[in-house]
Amino acid sequence: MYGFEMGPIRPPSEANSILLRVTRNCPWNKCEFCGVYKGEKFSLRSVDEVKGDIDAMKAAGITSSSAFLQDANSIIMKPDQLAEILSYFRETFPEVRRVTTYARADTLSRITPENMKMLKEAGLDRVHSGYETGSDVILKMIKKGTTRDQQVRGGLKVKEAGMELSMYFMPGVGGRELSEENSRETAGVISEVDPDFVRLRTFVAKPGTPMGDRVEDGSFLPCTDEEKVTEIRRMLEQVEGCSGTVVSDHIVNLLEEVRGNLRTQKSEMIQKIREFEEMEPFEKKRFQAARRMGFVRRLSDMDRLPADLSEQISGIVHRFKTPQQWEEFLNYFLERYI
Repeated sequence: MYGFEMGPIRPPSEANSILLRVTRNCPWNKCEFCGVYKGEKFSLRSVDEVKGDIDAMKAAGITSSSAFLQDANSIIMKPDQLAEILSYFRETFPEVRRVTTYARADTLSRITPENMKMLKEAGLDRVHSGYETGSDVILKMIKKGTTRDQQVRGGLKVKEAGMELSMYFMPGVGGRELSEENSRETAGVISEVDPDFVRLRTFVAKPGTPMGDRVEDGSFLPCTDEEKVTEIRRMLEQVEGCSGTVVSDHIVNLLEEVRGNLRTQKSEMIQKIREFEEMEPFEKKRFQAARRMGFVRRLSDMDRLPADLSEQISGIVHRFKTPQQWEEFLNYFLERYI
């Protein structure tokens, strides 16, 4: 229809970017929390195919100041081929100021520093990598196929090449049993790598995935909505010597306002979380309900709700008598966002 291919997903920060499909689907495709590529086969596209898409996009009048290379791990392509695509794209779209891609930590750890620098010089500016957790125990449990050591080595290579690193942290992915480990070990990786961005992606067990099945059969005890927020606070408290930025740019995150620079605004982010944690239980639930239903984005928005809507939210909170019922209500909305 368009004369060029388009993959299924991209980061929220790339909402307005040109989407250039370099590979199809995911070469790993075993993560137990992800259902995006299940049943799909990974394949590399040829340089000529991708160049043809670039030409088709140009002919269609597509333009933007940024571009994103799809799908899940496009940096797995041979470096010289990816560099050729990047150079051609830059020549065809000189107005683009930023080109980014997803990349797995294990792939990043295997690329030589020379090849990483070549990709930077060819036009790759930022790498998005779903670390999810810094814990080897949890990485193995969710079948991420990477290790903490690979995360550190791969992340440092990205930064040493002069590219930005956008690292994703998944609060709650270890469940209640491994919650403290998740925050502690992730803080350790962040402290070692100092990524340019730490993007929060609160864990939600998606029905139909292996993690969703484990929640159903009781073999995985998920954190509550509130416990995931506390996990973020613990992670922030343990991060040291970093100057990157925490970003809460996804609707699954309860506290969107927890964002800021780790060097200059860490205490403010921690205080914002404590403000939520110290709320009266009923008011806390009122905010959770309003946020999960999409009525508010920040804690302060509760003061501006229309009186009739505020009363309706209170009535909803009163309906749930047990903690399990409450979490099921919240998850009903969360599952729609993933």
